[in-house]
Amino acid sequence: MKAFTLISVAYLSSIFVGCASVNQGSVLEERAGYNTPSPNMNLSGAGSVKYVPSRVPEKVIVPWLHAKELPSKDYFWGAWLSVVVMPESWEMKKVDVPKTEKAKAIKRTPDKPTASPPKLKKP
Repeated sequence: MKAFTLISVAYLSSIFVGCASVNQGSVLEERAGYNTPSPNMNLSGAGSVKYVPSRVPEKVIVPWLHAKELPSKDYFWGAWLSVVVMPESWEMKKVDVPKTEKAKAIKRTPDKPTASPPKLKKP
């Protein structure tokens, strides 16, 4: 019993000492630059953005598998299946942005990007 008490005291003290000596920030947070000030950007008058990326959800169909007798002489009652027909993707959608009163507005994306979407691998 004495050995168990000494071991548990050693573990508890290492937890408190270890937690007290750890820095509060992590290396990943430092690399991400959360605390660095961002440049002052006013996007309201930055130009006419014609296309913005938008998320397209996956398309799922839900067919019904009919009841039937299997070759092993078991009876399958039937079930609903969820089948993903098209995976989720990103799409460039056109957005109308009103003109600003500034004479020299900088265009960020004047036209739709010409890059083709990546090709999906066939299973």
